[in-house]
Amino acid sequence: MTRLRHIRLTPRIDALWLLLLAAYILAGTPLVPFHGDESTQIYMSRDYAYQFIQRDLSLVRYSDPPISPAEQYLRLINGTVNKYLMGLAWQLGGFTLADINEQWDWGADWNYNVNFGHKPSDDLLIAARWPSALLLALGVVPMFVLGRWIGGRPVGYLASAYYALNPVLLMNGRRAMMEGSLIAFALLVVVIAIWWLHQRSVFRLTLGAIGLGIVAGLALASKHTNAFVVLTVFGTCAVFPLIAYASGDRSAPLLRSIGVRWAGLALASAQALSVFLLLNPAWWDDPLARPEYVLELRTELLTAQADGPEGYTSLEQQADGFRAFALEAVPQYFEVVTWENYIGAEIVRYEASPWTGVSIGGALIGSMILLGLTIMGLFLLLRRPGIDLAARWVIALWAVAMVATTLLLTPLAWQRYYLPVYPPIGLLAALTIVTVPRVIRERRADQIEATADAR
Repeated sequence: MTRLRHIRLTPRIDALWLLLLAAYILAGTPLVPFHGDESTQIYMSRDYAYQFIQRDLSLVRYSDPPISPAEQYLRLINGTVNKYLMGLAWQLGGFTLADINEQWDWGADWNYNVNFGHKPSDDLLIAARWPSALLLALGVVPMFVLGRWIGGRPVGYLASAYYALNPVLLMNGRRAMMEGSLIAFALLVVVIAIWWLHQRSVFRLTLGAIGLGIVAGLALASKHTNAFVVLTVFGTCAVFPLIAYASGDRSAPLLRSIGVRWAGLALASAQALSVFLLLNPAWWDDPLARPEYVLELRTELLTAQADGPEGYTSLEQQADGFRAFALEAVPQYFEVVTWENYIGAEIVRYEASPWTGVSIGGALIGSMILLGLTIMGLFLLLRRPGIDLAARWVIALWAVAMVATTLLLTPLAWQRYYLPVYPPIGLLAALTIVTVPRVIRERRADQIEATADAR
């Protein structure tokens, strides 16, 4: 009876734990120090008004010459999910299009931006932050699920705690920017892909492929860099029948497994592209040519940013940046040094609150310990018996891809570009912390048993 009661209570305890973590994430949202890119994202949410309030699609579709060069440029190089959700948030909050600020002018100083309507009002800013913060809070669920799949509830609890208490994820995900949707939908892609790989019935395979496609489309529409996540996960799913066959799974003929998975991935890919295009009216007129043009615009922007003083010029600098921004996890509140003069009081107020999280890396020695835990976690994930095969390979290849892309492709010392690597680090470190004591206990038990047998 006691065990049965424990079994019934466990899901409730899990749910309570996740609700507490989500509440913690949301609680600090109004206090996060302001960033100029929040102004630009709120400015972009005008597209919500054009499309759903004024119902004028001509204002959001691509035009040459553009109706508004600034608006068209921003809608091409940025994700769209967050701006639509922000628009809905400020509409529900009682704001109108007339209340929306101009985009932040990084070529001008703080006073110019404030005096000429480029900074949102405090109430508008907070209203616009809730969509990203809510999606960040949603991310604790897939983080817990992934941890549980690879190491049981202890890993799920530890990994979700790392996620919800990470100062960098908290700061960036709470802001009125794209990072909350970036992380949440990336995690959902990983979770649904693993679930789909376990399905056998035609109905579940089809349903899973459609769900995977929808979430992948939302991930891509959240921020274009999620393409690395989608491509890695879809690629792993494509070769998974070979992995399973090589691991001794003969539950279905190899060619049939490949055919079924590839057909499902084709459906998921079509669904993902459909969702992405639906959320990007600027692509409708020429969807085949638009990717090349957007890539050209993004490359020009990143090149200009990397040519500045914060740009990396060597692999050594990239490695040091990865250590500082991905492992130490001390929040970078601003990229422009002079901003300390303007948001310094906000930073002090935020850091005096209990909502800033806990920095696990914190310093050089802490970052090295976290790196060691992560590397050991990857080894355990690949080698530890008993870990689900689909979870093992999808999470491992996703983790490697996130480390490789953030380490090698990040062009400058901006911390938010490293956000995609935080969830894999948290999962692998949690796996190490939970598993190593288990391994030690198992070996001691084996030694005791061997000694007893020898006697």
